[in-house]
Amino acid sequence: MKELPLKKPIMAHNEKVHVLELREPTFDEIERIGFPFTINTEGSVRPDSSVMLKYLPILAGIPRSSAADMALIDIFKASMMILSFFTSSTETTSESDSSTLPTTGD
Repeated sequence: MKELPLKKPIMAHNEKVHVLELREPTFDEIERIGFPFTINTEGSVRPDSSVMLKYLPILAGIPRSSAADMALIDIFKASMMILSFFTSSTETTSESDSSTLPTTGD
């Protein structure tokens, strides 16, 4: 779960919301909506705003109409948070977790 303090509060579910909590997308959501980026032949990532905007109300648990009322800067920041679910990893692999046998360098 990632928190986004909003520059401009919104109304959602009859409450004023000052902070959005964005959860990670599920497999089923990714299957239905797709990845929020494309990768070109050179390997660079190009964000896809139309896909990120589809994820926003779902991952924040708010109605689409509430997402549409968000300040532009809040939409941008939320979109970057959504993209980060797909592009950054907090997991690290240790040598003991590796399936590759260590070598001696000989």
